[in-house]
Amino acid sequence: MTGGHRIILTRQRDRNKAWATRLGAAGHDVVELPLIRYETLPVPDGTDPGSFDWILFTSPQGVKAFHEAGLSAGSARIAALGAGTAAALGEAGLKDDLGARTVDGVEFAQAFLAKVTGPGRVLLPGPNRRLEDPKASLSKAGFEVVELPLYETCPIPASEWPPVSFETGDIVFFCSPSTVRAFTNARTERPRCVAIGETTAQASRPAGFETAVAATPDLSAMVLAAGLDPLPEPVTPEMES
Repeated sequence: MTGGHRIILTRQRDRNKAWATRLGAAGHDVVELPLIRYETLPVPDGTDPGSFDWILFTSPQGVKAFHEAGLSAGSARIAALGAGTAAALGEAGLKDDLGARTVDGVEFAQAFLAKVTGPGRVLLPGPNRRLEDPKASLSKAGFEVVELPLYETCPIPASEWPPVSFETGDIVFFCSPSTVRAFTNARTERPRCVAIGETTAQASRPAGFETAVAATPDLSAMVLAAGLDPLPEPVTPEMES
C-alpha cells in the first residue's frame, strides 16, 4: 500500500502503547485513540475457582482481572482462547493446559470439547457481558458452566478523547464491538477500518464502515488485512482483544 495513511488504535490505553511502538518502529504514522476502559467488579463472596475442573479464559483482560483479584486456580486446569491470552497466563504465573489457539468462542468450545469429555464444572472469568459461546456449546455438551464477572467494559466519553481530526486514508483498527459502539456514538465519520475478527466486523459493517477482517486476532494480521507490508515478527506473543 502506498503512503498517505495513518493507523488509528482504539483499544484501552495500556494495550495501545505496545502496538503503537511496534507500528512506529515499522515506519507507520500512528494515532492512539483509546475508546474503552475496564472497571473492576467485586468478587462474589464464597468464590472458589479451585472447586472447578476447568477455568477458561477468553481474553488477556480476564486473566489480569483474575490475578489482580487475588484468586487462585487451585487444582483446576486452565485453558486460554488464543496466543495473547496464553501469554497473559504466563505473565500471571499460570499454565495453559489445553494449548488451543482459536479465534473466537465458538472455535474455543470446539477445541475444548475435542480434548475434554464431560461432565465437569467449568468457570468462565471475564466481563459482565459476553457472547453466547463458549458457554452455550459447553452447556449443551453436559458441562456445568458458571460465569464469573470480574470487570465491565466502559466507553470513554467523547469529551475525554484526545483531539483528533480524521483524514483521507486513515485506517481505524477495531478490536471489539465495544470500540465500534464507542466510536459510532461519538463521531459521524466512517473511515476505512480493520476488524480483529468477524464478531467485531459484525458491529462495524452495519455502522457504515468499509471493513476488512484480520485472519487471526493479532496486530500482524490486522496490518496485512489493511493491505500494508508485513510487520517484523514480535519478540513475544501479541495480546489479542
